[in-house]
Amino acid sequence: MPMRILKWLACLAALLATPAVAAPAQPVEAWADALFQPALKTHRFTGAEIVVVENGAVTFAKGYGLADQATGRAMDPAATEVRIGSTTKVITATAIAQLHEKGLIRSLDDPANRYLRRVQLPDWKGRPVTIWHLLTHRAGFEDKAFGLGTDRAIAHPVSADVIARAMPKLVREPGTWSVYSNFGTAVLGLIVEDISGQPIDRYFKEHIFAPLGMERSYLNLALSPSPAHARPYATFPNGERQAIGYVPMNPFIAPAGGVSTTGLDMARFMIAQIEGANGKPSILSAEGFRRMQTRHVANHPATTGFGMVFIEGNWNGAHVVEHGGGWPGFQTVMVLVPERGIGVFASIVGEGPVVDLTEQLRSLVGKTRLAADPANPVEPVLNSAFVREAALTRFLGAYRPAEAPVTRPASDFAGTYCRQRRSYSTVEAAFDFLGAGYAVITAAAGADGTLTIRGVRGYRQMAPGVFFNPDAAPKALGDPNTSALFAFTTSNDTATGIAPLLSVDAWERCSDTWNPRVAGMMLPVLLLIAFTGILCLFWPGSARAERLSRWLPLLQLGTVIALPLVLLGFYAADDGIMYHVLEAQRGRFIGLAIVGNLGALVAALTIAAAITAWLRGWWGEGRRAVFRRVHFSLIAIAATGILAFLASLNLIGWNLP
Repeated sequence: MPMRILKWLACLAALLATPAVAAPAQPVEAWADALFQPALKTHRFTGAEIVVVENGAVTFAKGYGLADQATGRAMDPAATEVRIGSTTKVITATAIAQLHEKGLIRSLDDPANRYLRRVQLPDWKGRPVTIWHLLTHRAGFEDKAFGLGTDRAIAHPVSADVIARAMPKLVREPGTWSVYSNFGTAVLGLIVEDISGQPIDRYFKEHIFAPLGMERSYLNLALSPSPAHARPYATFPNGERQAIGYVPMNPFIAPAGGVSTTGLDMARFMIAQIEGANGKPSILSAEGFRRMQTRHVANHPATTGFGMVFIEGNWNGAHVVEHGGGWPGFQTVMVLVPERGIGVFASIVGEGPVVDLTEQLRSLVGKTRLAADPANPVEPVLNSAFVREAALTRFLGAYRPAEAPVTRPASDFAGTYCRQRRSYSTVEAAFDFLGAGYAVITAAAGADGTLTIRGVRGYRQMAPGVFFNPDAAPKALGDPNTSALFAFTTSNDTATGIAPLLSVDAWERCSDTWNPRVAGMMLPVLLLIAFTGILCLFWPGSARAERLSRWLPLLQLGTVIALPLVLLGFYAADDGIMYHVLEAQRGRFIGLAIVGNLGALVAALTIAAAITAWLRGWWGEGRRAVFRRVHFSLIAIAATGILAFLASLNLIGWNLP
């Protein structure tokens, strides 16, 4: 955690910093057109909408593209329903704030278990999870994507059994790090229901949506979309369209991501939040609105932190509160600058094509939907991180952090940092390996005093442990996970963690020699060594065990190659792992666990065979036999590495999500 002196230095620097002088602002409609129209022409979305509020009124609202390709229905901020994903969390937090104001929650520091009736949360060595921990993503639960949605009806309000199946493991002490958690906000939804005695969809309607005039907003628990809903599509490189399947929301998780609404309804919500913070009560008192929007915790003083679920930060001296969200086919951005009366809501309707591994492999040797059409260029999906960056830059200028005297060299922060938002106990850890480029952050010191972070050079230290590179901000075409600023936490003068500017997650210091990134680099080498085992088939052998052992290296190779095929290959057309994870379809994960355990068994047999070969003098006599046993020993060493790899992905044992 950051030292207190760093916090005071950062705060002092912010007070003394000269406000950035922004260039004259482009008219809002011209700015929005420049942002969305070129992206629409290159198929980066099928529909989008943006709404801007200023000083209590909607000053701009516009749709781009189509809400439904099949019917030609246009995007309309007044009528088109969109799924706002995790922006729902702010609405759930509003409900908690209402119950707190009514005295039904005595203190936000109370243990959550005091108000829960259907389930009790585990504690950490006697330390309970509090409501504040849930509101600030500090409860300490591992991440779990499996079952966020559903492919069947689930009775609502949900039963204790449904909650128990969804409960992840508590993996860190509550109150230490803010690590984004859908489960934590889902529990807040349970608290709303258990205190109010109402299903949360009805609570939202009666206490938030109706009072604010949000007539087209609802907690969407339906198994199919309404007629007014946008229908997202993906576009393949060859121009072919793919309808993105409608994924119903698990009712338990719905308070964390289930609201459907329109752009103008969200304008009403933004206006209430902005005016409330400026002293005009509505669904909350002014004090209640301010409590929601005030920073309560942060992973580092220089990054964003959390109020009551709201992501809170400072952009060139302006206080910003925001939240984003995503669900298959939908991305959302909501940014508020309460002191200036500004709010921006944007929704992007579209998705990258759902393509399985086998189609990707076929595209290497033949023409598939993945073959680009030069006459009709298709660019990657417009990402919400860039839209957020563009909105903040339009209204507040290009970001520049506060500066303060630097006391330590950049080399003190070099190292490897692993993402804390991950599965610690189930085979979902495989996704951490597949996304190792994001799951692991490496920081390397340069001779010029800068850091290279995630392979991007030129991060210069602007304040103690705070590194900035303006060229690394999210771009229109680029990695959506880039960040212009990274801040390091320290303990006893040792770097312990790193957080990006938008810090809804955190990375902790981990081994430089064994992590998902290193495993990804080592695995091809281990498989190549196993492949040399084809030579074993030509070795002499008389005993049955001696002959059978020669097949172990190829069996090892086969089990490891089978892992990605079981998880990512051989899907029906337009189906993919995304749907199976969200809808809690276990088949692929059962197969993954079976193959993983078979791989572990083969690795153990290979190690045992290598030892036995030396003890019994297998595979002939003389110098050639010695070379064969040395060769097989190298294969056994590779098997040991594969065993460690399988264990790191929780593929040894029965660790289903």
